[in-house]
Amino acid sequence: MKRLIGVVLVMTVLVLAGIGLKWGYDQVFVNADTWYAQVDGSHMSAAGENGNDFDVHYELPAADADGDVQTIGFDSSRELREGAYLKLETLALRGVVSWEEVQQKDIPAAAWDVLANS
Repeated sequence: MKRLIGVVLVMTVLVLAGIGLKWGYDQVFVNADTWYAQVDGSHMSAAGENGNDFDVHYELPAADADGDVQTIGFDSSRELREGAYLKLETLALRGVVSWEEVQQKDIPAAAWDVLANS
């Protein structure tokens, strides 16, 4: 009976550990959050100051589809078009993993309300 309890306990721990590892992997590599921002040159600095190979660093106020606001920093190899709207994909621990320029019509209403009033 003790052996059966021990086996069940070990299996339970292994299953829970697997679930935890899968959740952690998804948070760091899979489940990206989407944010929207508008390029503002006054929030730009030289990225070389941050110790990397990119030319430009931005710290832009961004909004998500629910209208939540956060300042998001990311680097670029070039200056971005002033006033352009960006869609930023972020991952936990990694920050911005991709960005692309989007049109105003592609921005969710709650995010647009924040960007239009900032």
